[in-house]
Amino acid sequence: MNNRLVCIPVPIVFPGASAALGDNYAYFYAPCDLTIVYVTAAPSADDADLTLDINDDGSGAITAISCADADTPGTWKSIHMGGSNSPVTIAAGSKVSFDANDAANATQIIAYIFALTGEEWS
Repeated sequence: MNNRLVCIPVPIVFPGASAALGDNYAYFYAPCDLTIVYVTAAPSADDADLTLDINDDGSGAITAISCADADTPGTWKSIHMGGSNSPVTIAAGSKVSFDANDAANATQIIAYIFALTGEEWS
């Protein structure tokens, strides 16, 4: 096997951003196949009911990651990281986007995506 575990930090919503909350916000194109095995996300301040979605070419790949408590980051874990979810593979060249649901206008979210590159695990 020739896998590499990479961590991708993603700032999701910036205070004062003009994007409507719940709309796709931060974007990047997957430079290679990514098999997501773990995600953690936290807001800059407590924000009741805040959740985060990760989208693959506009469709929900990982949805409703709870991240309402600044002191307790929300997590999504695959079976490879001690969780119950199947890993999610995003193909090279796919547009990866994020949206925050039920966020207050001034909430900033930082997410960290841990993904395998190389041979697929799913």
